Amino acid sequence: MSQLKPKQIILHCGLHKTGSTYLQRNFKNKRETLLSHGILYLGPTTFKKQFRYLWKHLQWEKSKKEPSQKLTDSTLKALIQEAGPAPERIHTIFISFEAIFGTLRAGLIQKNRKKNSNRENKLGLYRYSKRRIKRLMRWLECTLGTEEIDWTICFASRQRVDFIRSCHIQLIKEGHEITNLSNEEFMQTSNFSYADPSKLIDELSSLKKNKKINILPFSYDHNSDRSDPTIYLNNFINLVLPEQAEQIRSTLISETNSKNLHKDINPGISERGIEIARQARPLFTKQEWKLFRRFLEKNFIKSI
Repeated sequence: MSQLKPKQIILHCGLHKTGSTYLQRNFKNKRETLLSHGILYLGPTTFKKQFRYLWKHLQWEKSKKEPSQKLTDSTLKALIQEAGPAPERIHTIFISFEAIFGTLRAGLIQKNRKKNSNRENKLGLYRYSKRRIKRLMRWLECTLGTEEIDWTICFASRQRVDFIRSCHIQLIKEGHEITNLSNEEFMQTSNFSYADPSKLIDELSSLKKNKKINILPFSYDHNSDRSDPTIYLNNFINLVLPEQAEQIRSTLISETNSKNLHKDINPGISERGIEIARQARPLFTKQEWKLFRRFLEKNFIKSI
């Protein structure tokens, strides 16, 4: 029987373009300290690499299918490994990954769509958020051998126009072939109805019937200040980890002196940069575009 018996699992699901990368970078940097406080933090890179089988199943598997022994064994092995030398001390697993609800590409890009075995093929950002959360929760419960878990599902929201515009720019930066669409055309042709906070809350609330779930939406605009990123980090800690906030705040904020922790590694692009990206995209291969994207992010950063 596993020594890992968390009482709480927190799923921070973004949303996309709501400062998640900044939060994740700071939590990852203090991962060992968080472990000493009984918090196992798992970010996007760890989730995709160390929990590859779980991520694959979250993407493509059917919701009604029971997890295989291979899935639960590989997930438990990865959890124990990430928990360090004292897994019995872990009381909270904290997973932060914007793609838990779904990816931007899967929700908004029509071209070259893979036909999933679970038939989750229709467009619409976060259309299948409920199914994906349900799968993840059930598989983690099976892995840990208990349903007595307090779940928190948290996500940030932004002003609608800013959110859609940021998603559009992100897709352009990633090199998807939508450069011919203006922001207005993108807004009119893309389905963001499932990403509406009230819609997400309604969808996820139905999962409360058989589980202890706290749904925690919060405003990115009200809790952040671009001139001082630590304000967002402080508010996020208070919202998501209120019981541990006093213990970990000084570690995550007072000691985050490295400039790299506050550097925007996924910056917005200026209007001039977007114009150049539109004109340049047809000239590059997918691999070449990755290098050109770095050029855009370095030389055409959107000012505050």
